[in-house]
Amino acid sequence: MSRKHRHGYLLAESMISLLVCVFAIWTITTMLVYVGRASNNQLINFYSYIDLPESDHFNFRVVKVSNNDVILYSPNTKKKYHMQQYKNMLRFTGDHLGHVPTLVNVGRVYWDKEEGRLNTDVKFENGEHYQAYSKLPSDRQ
Repeated sequence: MSRKHRHGYLLAESMISLLVCVFAIWTITTMLVYVGRASNNQLINFYSYIDLPESDHFNFRVVKVSNNDVILYSPNTKKKYHMQQYKNMLRFTGDHLGHVPTLVNVGRVYWDKEEGRLNTDVKFENGEHYQAYSKLPSDRQ
């Protein structure tokens, strides 16, 4: 094989190796971004869930709190609502039929009421753990 043909072969080989390396780096970067977004989604979903009991639209008052159920009253709608864990989700239900799933992939939830605030402690199935303190007045019905 002459020297001319040898250099051309090395150039093609280098281009293919460079292309494979770029593809591998792109794949790794894409996967890291995806994993980071999945973690952020849990955090965003948690705080979106917290926005519901704190909403001025309902103006909720706390009626009763237990470990796995919170009863809220809305003077705006004049209705009671339950916030509870059902299987692997948190949901809002009314006194009658239906429910609204508000947070999914929940491993466990714990609610507590102290000094005019509702403490929400959620641990997700993937091990992430978040807490929030909502200032909700007690209902004196």
